[in-house]
Amino acid sequence: MTIARLLLRSAQLWGEKPALIDELRDHSISFSQMADAAFFFGSKLRRLGLTGGDRVAILGDATPEYLIADYGIMSAGLVRVPLDPSLSVDELANQILDAEARLLLCDDARTELALLLTKKARGTVQHLTIDMGVFDFPARGAIGVTLYDEEIGQSSLASLNYTGGTSGEPKAVVLGHDNLRSIVQNVVMARAMGPGDVMVNMRPLWPIAGIIVCAHLAAGGAVVLGGRFEPTRMVSLLLKYRAATTSMVPTHLVRLLRDCPPATLRSLDALRSVDIGAAAIPLETFEQALDALGPKIGVLYGLTEASWSCYQPPSALDAPLDVRRARMQSVGRPVFGCDVMIDAADGSKFPEQSGEILIRGAHVMKGYWKRPDLSAQVLKNGWFCTGDLGTIDQTGTVSIIGRIKEIIRTGGKSVLPDEIEAALCQHPAVAEVSVVGIPDAEWGELVTAVIVPAPGVDISEQILKDHCAALLSPHKRPKSVQIVRELPKSHYGKIQRSKVRATAMGHSSGETGQTE
Repeated sequence: MTIARLLLRSAQLWGEKPALIDELRDHSISFSQMADAAFFFGSKLRRLGLTGGDRVAILGDATPEYLIADYGIMSAGLVRVPLDPSLSVDELANQILDAEARLLLCDDARTELALLLTKKARGTVQHLTIDMGVFDFPARGAIGVTLYDEEIGQSSLASLNYTGGTSGEPKAVVLGHDNLRSIVQNVVMARAMGPGDVMVNMRPLWPIAGIIVCAHLAAGGAVVLGGRFEPTRMVSLLLKYRAATTSMVPTHLVRLLRDCPPATLRSLDALRSVDIGAAAIPLETFEQALDALGPKIGVLYGLTEASWSCYQPPSALDAPLDVRRARMQSVGRPVFGCDVMIDAADGSKFPEQSGEILIRGAHVMKGYWKRPDLSAQVLKNGWFCTGDLGTIDQTGTVSIIGRIKEIIRTGGKSVLPDEIEAALCQHPAVAEVSVVGIPDAEWGELVTAVIVPAPGVDISEQILKDHCAALLSPHKRPKSVQIVRELPKSHYGKIQRSKVRATAMGHSSGETGQTE
């Protein structure tokens, strides 16, 4: 089933029921109107001279227009290239050039940026705004639209999702309509949402969140687009619409718990699931969330290359204390359409030791755009090599330990940053931490901890080193501790270790003290 057929099916099943609710403009659009608008928009792009397989870059905020343009691109047999608005002009231009995009779509607020990007892209791309008043389109009836079925095969290219956007060389994940259909199916089956369930979205819609929204719509649910995340407004929307679900990153969850009284959070009686992804939830934050919300935290695991591979539903946390704490440190079991195994040295499927997590399924990418050598490195015998270290227990539950590439080699020994971070987070003066290795002539790499202290707390390097000495083996203890005001994070709130490492190297030439 292509994206166009998925929209058509939703229009046939749910008709005039509300699909998208634009909270900022107090307007809603039905399933039929959404399909009509997407198909009309896609046809308009084809009339501009674009043909099947042409790439269309899209840059905008989480609005109905963005989603309709996004779905319309794919419905017309074109290839969406969702861009991260937080990237620099040069990074965005490099991605547009790498994708060989013929058109750049953006909202009115980014017209100047779009013009600059078209110049940076050396005139290879045209610019068109997507703020077109999609709600003013005349009714046409989705049943009679052109679906370009003869051009769009099940495995036809649908999306190029750039990953690692802060690195020097662009790297795009190639996804076909069959991959996206599988992702939608996995999400629908895992989350158990249905007709009438409301989802509040206050996250960016690129690169895969728009497909997650599509999955909720495919199940007959309505999606409230609430703009940028703000904790108290998030709660007000959850209450106003009696929402069943929402999605956050750990940073959002921390802000929600910090800014919203527990009594207010406990009043969210209609809320069944707060799905958290992109990064691990600190245990202290997880416990606070369970105290405030009850067992309503869903944990998902996936990558741009293999979205929604594992899911732990909130019901798994409604368990005895010892079981619940163990599950708080896992990412649940593989979803129905996904196989997961550990690549262990002894070849066992459920090894006691950790190994690289391998994923197989119809949702896994086809490869990296124009990078066959890199694709061959991670796609082996039908399995995607994630680069994540983890374990699988006898119940099939997956736990993530760290990243293979993030392993620090110091004094001939291997150190997992996550283990040191967990130890440092036990100190009450530590709000956030990222541990990296920086080059050193003697040690190979120096174990370096970059710390954000808790508000109003003074802490010294020596106190933190003494704390680690009581918990960690000598080779794992940080040789350098740097104290900063904040850690660099992606648009999703995930700590960017590469930038942390660059900062640490700039502040250190060996063992250093504090830095502001």
